[in-house]
Amino acid sequence: MGDDRFGELKAKAASEGLTSDEADELGRLYAENAGEPYTDAKSGSDADVVSQDQEGQERRKLEAADQAEATQERDRSQGFAPGEPGEPK
Repeated sequence: MGDDRFGELKAKAASEGLTSDEADELGRLYAENAGEPYTDAKSGSDADVVSQDQEGQERRKLEAADQAEATQERDRSQGFAPGEPGEPK
């Protein structure tokens, strides 16, 4: 049954497209055939979302620190004293 449904979904995907539920089913069948776990977008855990949010926040902090460092270096190389306003933005 699984192989028949797998072939049916692959053919439908190539010809007319799949519904979201059919796409999830096809993804699950691909994962089963590969012996890998499958999770769709709907089944992602809240822990995954929190983890991604924390990673995003950390990345933004690092980017802000890099920007501040680049601004300090620019001001230093242009002869501005620390804390002295640079050219208007």
